[in-house]
Amino acid sequence: MGARQALRAATAACHERVDALFSAFDLSTLEGYSAFLAAQAEAHVPIEAALDDAGIERIVPDWAERKRGSFILADLSDLGRHPEGWDWDDAGALRLDDKEGKAALLGALYVLEGSRLGGSVLKRQVPAHLPTRFLGAPQQPGAWRKLLEMLDVFLYEPALVDAAAGAARQVFESFERAGKRVLENV
Repeated sequence: MGARQALRAATAACHERVDALFSAFDLSTLEGYSAFLAAQAEAHVPIEAALDDAGIERIVPDWAERKRGSFILADLSDLGRHPEGWDWDDAGALRLDDKEGKAALLGALYVLEGSRLGGSVLKRQVPAHLPTRFLGAPQQPGAWRKLLEMLDVFLYEPALVDAAAGAARQVFESFERAGKRVLENV
């Protein structure tokens, strides 16, 4: 089994939980879509910051083009929701400083980039008059394929796959906590 298949298998249960949780948001209404974006931002923005702090651009040269945090914050601002005073600490607990640092960084990025793929499908559920920069963020052709190739190159032994899977599960768990917290307050 290649690294990408092993990573997918190791995170399948987390992925299913997050997908089920976020399917509870009604993207066809202003309230539901705003809540969805708020939950996404609560996890996504600090995870991007953690990746920045850990130096992911050293192994992913097109990192700047992959980032979507500014898009989600712009969409929220257009909807009248501003993150000032939001508590970003929960997702900020992401640990990306393990001895296999590249593996953890790639595991975290795998989740963020995978969510981009689903964004184009979710965008169709959002009314045309609402902002969709985050869900419709452009991606360089072949970016997902390049990431999968990097996984196979950098995750060449089981310990590295385990490190990547551990970081990926932490990212999924951050999205799960954010989604639950926002849904409880809707």
